[in-house]
Amino acid sequence: MQFSGVLFDMDGVLVDTDQAVADLWNGLASEYGLTISDGEFAAHVYGCVPEHTVETVFAPLAEPDRAKVLTRVRESEPDLAFTPVPRASELVHDLAGAGVPLALVTGASAARADRALRTLGLTGRFGTTVTWGESARGKPAPDCYLLAARRLGIPPAACLVFEDTSGGVRAATAAGATCVAVSRLDPAPLRAGGARHVVPGFEAVSFRRHAAGAVLNVAGQEDMQFGSTAGHHPVTPTTATHTEGGSPCR
Repeated sequence: MQFSGVLFDMDGVLVDTDQAVADLWNGLASEYGLTISDGEFAAHVYGCVPEHTVETVFAPLAEPDRAKVLTRVRESEPDLAFTPVPRASELVHDLAGAGVPLALVTGASAARADRALRTLGLTGRFGTTVTWGESARGKPAPDCYLLAARRLGIPPAACLVFEDTSGGVRAATAAGATCVAVSRLDPAPLRAGGARHVVPGFEAVSFRRHAAGAVLNVAGQEDMQFGSTAGHHPVTPTTATHTEGGSPCR
């Protein structure tokens, strides 16, 4: 298949934040006498906007208390701990070095995204970023991926997306992009969401350059080719937030 750009989710794709996210939400739940099951984490926390988590998992609480929970999340989110996902940064460097337009599409705040990119040594490698608060609807709605493609000047159908959650996969495919899911969890929900491939890690994604661009091979199953970017007009690399809606995508 031929593509023109690559859109990366951040949490779970470039950085591992699962434990920090679990600790944050479990701590808040315990303060109000609630517990969050593994099923609720899968369905209503990982890959979901915080507003969705508050409205579903914290539904037994009165509205003022739910508002307090969301405020606490907003205050704590920029400082969430993370660890790099193996080989993810190397792939970003390889693609950027080959001239492939890249976007970071995350529900993280601009501050946390900036911190992660600095830590990973990826500052300036993305043509654009879409962060918390820049699209009207969060995943699984396609808004954030449509916005990223528009900023890169590339049709969504010419974009390859790396995601890790079923909500993120559904958002990418609803935007018209092709999605590769990177996850060691049950692949069935990811495939049901529209993932073209599900791989356990970036060790299963190989990169090679050629005279006309680059090729990614996924798990030895398919070559995904990136040719000339002529005709596309990426924006100047930036991680600034430009508010175009009220809810974050993650």
